[in-house]
Amino acid sequence: MNLKDVERIGRRWFEMWNIPDFNIADEIVDQNYNPSWTGIDAVGPAQVKREIMYFRSVFPDLEYEIIELKAEEEKVWIHYRGKATHTGAGWGFQPTNKTIDLEGISILYLNENGKVINQWDAFSFYELFLKLGLVPPLGELHKYLTNFKK
Repeated sequence: MNLKDVERIGRRWFEMWNIPDFNIADEIVDQNYNPSWTGIDAVGPAQVKREIMYFRSVFPDLEYEIIELKAEEEKVWIHYRGKATHTGAGWGFQPTNKTIDLEGISILYLNENGKVINQWDAFSFYELFLKLGLVPPLGELHKYLTNFKK
C-alpha cells in the first residue's frame, strides 16, 4: 500500500472515535477484524462500533489527538493523547465526574485492501482508574489484597 493511504487510515481511525462516526468503521475495518483482547462478542466493524459505544457511554466527551503517526507498508503506528470526563458507569465503577488526560499507542494492521484486520494498543486502564481515584496507587495495592505476603 501507498504510505499516504496507510497514514489516512490511521487518521480515519481516530476521526471515527472522535466524532464518533460508525460509517468510518464500515469503510476501514475488515469484516473479520476480531482482536482477542477486547472481550467484545462481535467481529468486524460491529466490534469496533460496540467498543466505541461503550467507551463513549463512560466518557461521552472523549476526544483524541494524534501526537505522532508512522506508516509502514501494512501497518500504522499512532501515538495519541486523549481527554475525557467520567460521567457514565463502566467497568464496575460509578461516574466520578472527573476530567482526565490519557495517553497510548495503537498499531493498526492492514490487509492488502487497506482494511484494518487487527489492532494492538498500549494503554493502561490501571492508570486511567488511578487518575479517576477508583484504585489505590500501585505501590499500595498490596494493602487491599487478602492474604498478600511480602
